[in-house]
Amino acid sequence: MTQTTTYHHSRGGHTNQHQGGATITQSPSDSAATVELKTTLHELRQTREEISDEIKSLGPIPRRKKQSSSERQQERGGEEEEEAMMTAPKKRTRENRDSGGSLKEDPERKRSKRMFGNLVLGTLQRSKTDLLKTRDRETQRKDLLREAETKAVTRNEEIYKEFKEKYWEKREALIQKQIDLDVDMKYKQRELYRSMAADCEREIANGKLRTEALPRVFWKPKKETIQTQSMLARQPGKVEEWLKTKMMEVDDGLERIAKRKQT
Repeated sequence: MTQTTTYHHSRGGHTNQHQGGATITQSPSDSAATVELKTTLHELRQTREEISDEIKSLGPIPRRKKQSSSERQQERGGEEEEEAMMTAPKKRTRENRDSGGSLKEDPERKRSKRMFGNLVLGTLQRSKTDLLKTRDRETQRKDLLREAETKAVTRNEEIYKEFKEKYWEKREALIQKQIDLDVDMKYKQRELYRSMAADCEREIANGKLRTEALPRVFWKPKKETIQTQSMLARQPGKVEEWLKTKMMEVDDGLERIAKRKQT
């Protein structure tokens, strides 16, 4: 049975560095460059999450409140009722004639009736004039009210349009910032994978083997055998294949980001 020496650092051969409330997992084989790249990538992810939270905080665009049909009908009904009250003819009382009187009226009575008739006629004329003036004032009042409402609607439209433009301007700026961060993260990932591959090659050059099971750690056999030599010979090819796969993943991610920019 082959005896081995395994390098354990904390749990599973990895050290856990806490930063900003999150954990950065480090391997014993990580070089200073790899640790720095992991830290930078972690900070970029945190910044991206903050931008995502800011985009969510904008919320959806509030919709303009439209006047319901019942409200419009109620307004029209009020105006029609008011118009009907203004135009309704006033009831006039007629003087009851004395059917039992004589055919001939005395001059004094005729004079009184004539004066009363003139008085009533003048009163009716003044009432008609006052009614016309009242109608004119009411028409002017309605015209001013409609003008004010039109101005208010126009102003509300301007305010809504201005708000909508600012909303989309800020949202698009945040999304663009997020996309730029995604690109930076992909390039940092590319650097990180190359650095990790270089770390693996260095450990392999020192005669260490990497475990197949996760978490992967490097270990150095105390005694070389044909089996360990064969395993060691296959290690560089595995690292190369791993790096090739990771580079393809990065390229696919950059391609998706480029398509996102175009939409």
